[in-house]
Amino acid sequence: MHLVPVRVRLATVLASALVVACARNETNREMRLGSASTPRTGDSDVMSASRDRSAESVDVDGASTALGATEMVKAPAALGGDPLIALEVAGFQPAVVAVPVSATRPRPVVVALHGNYDRPEWQCSVWNEVVRGRAFVLCPRGIRRRGAPAAADRWEYASARAMKSEVEAAVTALRTRFAEFVADGPVLFIGFSLGAGYGAPLVQAAPELYPRAVFIEGAASAWSVAAGKRFAKAGGKKLILACGQAGCLTQVKQLGPALTRAGLDTRVGGSASAGHTYDGSVAQVVSDNWDWLTEGDLRFAP
Repeated sequence: MHLVPVRVRLATVLASALVVACARNETNREMRLGSASTPRTGDSDVMSASRDRSAESVDVDGASTALGATEMVKAPAALGGDPLIALEVAGFQPAVVAVPVSATRPRPVVVALHGNYDRPEWQCSVWNEVVRGRAFVLCPRGIRRRGAPAAADRWEYASARAMKSEVEAAVTALRTRFAEFVADGPVLFIGFSLGAGYGAPLVQAAPELYPRAVFIEGAASAWSVAAGKRFAKAGGKKLILACGQAGCLTQVKQLGPALTRAGLDTRVGGSASAGHTYDGSVAQVVSDNWDWLTEGDLRFAP
């Protein structure tokens, strides 16, 4: 006689417990999703993400929020390696390269030609400090200095034509070795003394390849107003003429404004007493004007 009321009461109690249990589970799920924006340790992120996956079928937006909190952006790997290397160049002596080891994206190329009785290692060392890791500095070696003892380790270039071939081969070798990190586009040219004299025809004949150039203690006579106009008209952009001796400095101070009026943006400077050099106060002229020289070329941006 009393069994039916007992069953009714038992069913009522079970139904109430089930409602409470469901409500508790829903509350817990909402708390987990809501805490996704608060700071958590790496271990708690992993654990929370694992728990939250069970909620995906209930609340897609909520589950996305929880999973998004654990997403990590992988930083691009830097190039790394040695900052100064020897680069094998087909048909020529190995070049020297100052490598932008911290680069995480493609970087442009600076070609630096040394002078007579000089070394490519010295050029790369000086210009790497100016470039500040924003480009590859490629320093072709040339040939052993004729008449100098082998122990002196001094170099020159056989001719302007030979130098041109070596530069082209060296750039190709650099692009092959560091394919993913060498940016497409033009090359910035730096030439000192013999390298400046031989480099002027190279740059003037191909403004689209060498639109920005630096000539130090050489090649000033190659930059007439007419030459400047032709260079600018064909795509040349900026020029620095730097000197370490009085005669050279006087010449470029007269020439610079004339080239600028002709349409080739030119800056000049240096020292009248530094000597026949590209280091010290002469290199400082290039360093002081480096941002101006590379302005507009985003490949050189920090």
